[in-house]
Amino acid sequence: MKIKKLNEINPEIPQMAGTKDTTIQWLITKNDGASHYAMRVFTIEPGGAIPLHTHNDMEHEMFILEGEATLNTGDEEIPVKKGDVLLIQPNEKHSFTNTSSAPFRFICVIPILK
Repeated sequence: MKIKKLNEINPEIPQMAGTKDTTIQWLITKNDGASHYAMRVFTIEPGGAIPLHTHNDMEHEMFILEGEATLNTGDEEIPVKKGDVLLIQPNEKHSFTNTSSAPFRFICVIPILK
């Protein structure tokens, strides 16, 4: 069993080009002994964004912890907010833009690729 404290996990700047005012905290990874899934928390500050992108090799499950943002699929813009749950399938385009005045934070679970 592994127990960690969110406030003890250092936020990092995501390396994806075009990401703005966003941090990621890697909560659980293979370094913690996880063999199937990794868990992360993203925080997008007001005015921040994660650009439109896809992943051809993984799905992600997301749970919105706080705030609200716009999810862009390349075809439509969908408002998302605290309490929403998302499943992004492989090859589905997605981006987030925080157009609110408060931080937007979500948990994102992804498979650990071998």
